[in-house]
Amino acid sequence: MGSTRSPKDVRRKLPTVKTFSHDNIKTTIYVKSSSPYISIVKRTNKFLQELGKRKKEYVTLLGMGKAIFKTLSVATHFSSLGDYKVDIFTKTLNVLDEVYADNGKDEDGNDILSEDREVRLSSRTISGVEVRISII
Repeated sequence: MGSTRSPKDVRRKLPTVKTFSHDNIKTTIYVKSSSPYISIVKRTNKFLQELGKRKKEYVTLLGMGKAIFKTLSVATHFSSLGDYKVDIFTKTLNVLDEVYADNGKDEDGNDILSEDREVRLSSRTISGVEVRISII
């Protein structure tokens, strides 16, 4: 199974599509690999304290790719405290990338405007994890 990318292809990764409701904003945390660990723990604690107001049963942490380790570390932290129930679900997500067929230069070496560049969409799958933390 060979790759159809040429050496000049430039890939721009697009964010996944997220659907939000007001309650989901206050009960879902998207973990990035660059997110500070302590900030995630504090934010999760805050969301757990407000669960009664939101009429929700759990706080959700979502991590994809490199952020899976950090997401599972937070889950382990809350699991070790003993006052929380932690459920872990694995996911596979399809994402789209923009692939530019050129390097941003024309035949004469002049810069090409970004809206004039030839673009195609490429699909790929990435792994993710969903952690649900609820109070016992």
